Amino acid sequence: MLSFFSHFAYLILYYFIVVAAIAVVLKTVFNVPHELVRKYQHIGYAASFAFYLYVFESWAYAVVAIVIFIVLIFIILALFEKTSYYKKLLVDRKKRGGELKYSLIQAQAMFAILLYLFYYLLPGDNEVIVWIAVVSWGIGDALAALLGKRFGKRKHDGYNADPKKTYFGSISLNIAVFIIIFFTLLIFSSIVWWVALSIALIVSPLATVIEAYAKKGTDTTFLPIGIALMVYGLLTFFSYLGVIL
Repeated sequence: MLSFFSHFAYLILYYFIVVAAIAVVLKTVFNVPHELVRKYQHIGYAASFAFYLYVFESWAYAVVAIVIFIVLIFIILALFEKTSYYKKLLVDRKKRGGELKYSLIQAQAMFAILLYLFYYLLPGDNEVIVWIAVVSWGIGDALAALLGKRFGKRKHDGYNADPKKTYFGSISLNIAVFIIIFFTLLIFSSIVWWVALSIALIVSPLATVIEAYAKKGTDTTFLPIGIALMVYGLLTFFSYLGVIL
C-alpha cells in the first residue's frame, strides 16, 4: 500500500511540474500562443500513460490511481477556476473555465478504459497496441489541430462532421497515424512488414474519419480507443490467417 501512494505521488509530481508548471511558464513568461500551450499539455497527458503501465504494480492499481486522480483534479480545478489567477496562469478557452478540467478528466477516463479492455478483458500481450493508440492520439491529434488551424483553408462540410475541423488537419492526422502504426508495429513487434503496412493503411483513414466526426473534445475518447480496437482486430485477423509472423 505504501508503494501505491509513493507511485501516486510521482504521478502528481509529474503533472504538477511537466503539465502544469511548465505550461504556466510557457504562457506567462515566454508568451507562447495558447493553442501551442494546449497541445503541449495534450502531449503531456499522453506521456503520463507510461506511469500507469510501468510505475504501478498492476492495471487494477493504475485504474484506482486514475479514479483518485480524477476526483482530486475535479476538486482542485473547480476551486481554482473561481479565482482571478486561473485565467492569468492557465489556458482555458471557455469564458467561465471548465475546458481544462474536463479535457484532463476525459483523458484519464480514456486511459482507464484502455487498461480495462487490453489488460483485463481482451487476451494477449497488448502493450504495443495501447501505445499505438495513445501516441496516435497524443501526437496525431495535436498535429491535426495545429496544422489545421495554421494551414487549413477548407472546413469539413460533410454530413454531421465537425465544422470547426479542416481537411488539412485531417490529412495531417492521417499521415501521423499511418507513420506511428507502421513503424511501431515494425520495430516493436515480430510481424512482417507487409502486415504492418496493411494495418496502417486500413486504420489511419478510419481514424481520420473518427477524428473528423468527433465533436466537443470527444475525440479524446473515441480516437485512441477506436484505433486500439481496430489494430487489435486486424492483428487477430491476420493471426487467424496464419500470416502474422
